[in-house]
Amino acid sequence: MGEALAALRLISGVGAKGPACFLVEAAGRRFMLDIGEGPPPGCLPHVDGLGDIDAVILSHGHKDHVGGLSLLPKLGNPPVYATAIVARGLPRGIAARQLPIGGKTEVLGIAVETGRNGHAPGGIWLRFGIGDGLFYTGDISAESTLYAYDPPATKTATLLMDCSYGTYEKPLADCWSKLASFLDGRPLLLPAPPNGRGPEIALELMRHGHDDIFVDEATNDALRRLAEGDAVALRPGAAADIKRLAARVRPIDGARGVMLAGSADGTSGATERLLAEFEHSPDVTIVFTGYVNPNTPAERLTRSGRAQTMRWNVHPRLSDAVALVRALQPNTVIPAFCDRSQLGPLAAAVAPARATMDEMLEL
Repeated sequence: MGEALAALRLISGVGAKGPACFLVEAAGRRFMLDIGEGPPPGCLPHVDGLGDIDAVILSHGHKDHVGGLSLLPKLGNPPVYATAIVARGLPRGIAARQLPIGGKTEVLGIAVETGRNGHAPGGIWLRFGIGDGLFYTGDISAESTLYAYDPPATKTATLLMDCSYGTYEKPLADCWSKLASFLDGRPLLLPAPPNGRGPEIALELMRHGHDDIFVDEATNDALRRLAEGDAVALRPGAAADIKRLAARVRPIDGARGVMLAGSADGTSGATERLLAEFEHSPDVTIVFTGYVNPNTPAERLTRSGRAQTMRWNVHPRLSDAVALVRALQPNTVIPAFCDRSQLGPLAAAVAPARATMDEMLEL
């Protein structure tokens, strides 16, 4: 397929909350941007009939972006590209080809620029030299106090952008104020991803003078890695604080202090065990800090009133999304990871760029 016929197909992740999965066809090549699972658990992108593709390129290591790698045989078992940090956490048997965490490279003969996404260790945004440019944010955050965000500046024609929060505008400082209201001396369980907001929340607790921080093994391992080889993913100045935090946290042993554990929705890991242990203990406060997946313990407990929920910002606010649009000056913006009902308000915010959720777009 020639450059003039380059196309982007939105397999999943646009128009409704669902797994990230986008197909790009350009320069005679076909490659997929992310291939996730959920929400809810078990929800996979529909790839039957797509035929063989040449590569899968991963933005970061969260389940809704990499959880569908079991579908690779349906796609001809293409090679997988990821940063070294993300590659280390992929399922056994997947030997990913390395992408830089920031810089320029080529994939399938197509120029690619990457930068840190401020959302997760090893996570990146990607700009492809296709036509006048295709930019894929994956998940991004300009607010993180832990993970570095490299603001992109190269003009691009098409922007496939994280709009998970729609028109939401409250800053991360408001999230801390909300969390602080739960720090009343009672044991507090905060289910959170070890490779995402878990370490960041723990860091903010330490920075605000809290010493009684307890973590599960997965979060402890994540902190240790961030203090060592994964420090490249951190904001300037955060490495020293993370080293202090990694040395200070203690293993979860009974109901005490602030406890951080994965998974975020209680379907697996230490959180699954701790929820079973603490569900009927009224002295333990349970607060979920992210999207509440349907058909999960998180949904059941929040609906019953046993647990509470709040947002800890890990995606762009509307003003952050608009700032990115102004910096990249795209002709076309595709709002991803939000409901179709958000298209109208988002379109008004990013004008004069055209906002669309059409399934197929020429690039």
